Amino acid sequence: MYFEIEPKSKKEDFFSYAYEYGEVKNALQRKEKLIVVVGVRRVGKTSLLNIVYNESKNLKLWLDGRIVTDPKKELFAAIYETVKIGKPKIFGKIESLNISAFGVGFDIKLGNESHIELEKKIKAAGQICVFIDEAQRMNIKDLADVLSYFYDRFPQVSFIISGSEIGLVEQIIGQSDAEHPLYGREITKITLNRLDRNGSMEYLKTGFEQLDLKIEKIELEKAIEELDGLIGWLTLYGYERGIKQSKDALKKTSESAARIAASELVHFFKNVKNKELYVAILKNATVVGWDELRTRAGKEMGEQLNPNLFNFALEKLATYSFIEKKDEKYQLSDPLLQKAIFLV
Repeated sequence: MYFEIEPKSKKEDFFSYAYEYGEVKNALQRKEKLIVVVGVRRVGKTSLLNIVYNESKNLKLWLDGRIVTDPKKELFAAIYETVKIGKPKIFGKIESLNISAFGVGFDIKLGNESHIELEKKIKAAGQICVFIDEAQRMNIKDLADVLSYFYDRFPQVSFIISGSEIGLVEQIIGQSDAEHPLYGREITKITLNRLDRNGSMEYLKTGFEQLDLKIEKIELEKAIEELDGLIGWLTLYGYERGIKQSKDALKKTSESAARIAASELVHFFKNVKNKELYVAILKNATVVGWDELRTRAGKEMGEQLNPNLFNFALEKLATYSFIEKKDEKYQLSDPLLQKAIFLV
């Protein structure tokens, strides 16, 4: 069913992304060592990984990047723990749309075996698939070092990682940095894009048909306009309208989505200075060019913005996937961020 709000676990419930699904599956069949799935928030990355994880017949484990505090220790320990028990293992809950958790870590005892003995056991286990969701929440440098170490020493270990803060994921894989530990390694990168208007309409119509409901096209068009092809929000709307039978489903969806987006902004703002500058940029990123956005943000703050300072803040927002650049224009990656700004 399309409108269940948990990440999908079966291919038949996963709408539209057949090509991207096939690319991940093919890369695993080729035994690629590093497969990276990127896309903005709420575009379906966790569902894609979840489906491939469920279908995989290899020894496998799932790691939620939000609970890993020390990648160099915990990734190796998690892989060894999975090898030791010889069964699939999940570290961190595969979570639903509106749940968020940050860095609580986990504890695994490796025992008294030497590092060489541990390596031998991992190598003897055959093909191992390591799924890491929200990889960018880990220490990026440490994660890159771990991936490089396994890439070079364990040819039978495949990492399938996803991340919604695209710029940070790019830093993890470091393909353009000659000093990066993964530079020159073969990496399969797959991007999930939001649905276009036709895809969004097909998704909603089919989802409501699964519930034996017929919703007026004008209502669906309004939802698509407000939720902008992000399948996570469209699913939440379908859940409110079709399963909960809410008459004001779009309003409830927008309010819930704005609160979720606001919580992500709060987390982001904890790690930046000059919050007012970032807010001003977000408020005015309405498909405009660099110069116009700087002018608007400056008026918002009542001052002329230093170009270097403005560019630093703009690039940081893009790195964390709050803003997208298309055809030299800047816009919010999620339309609900406009409402979320007023909640933080």
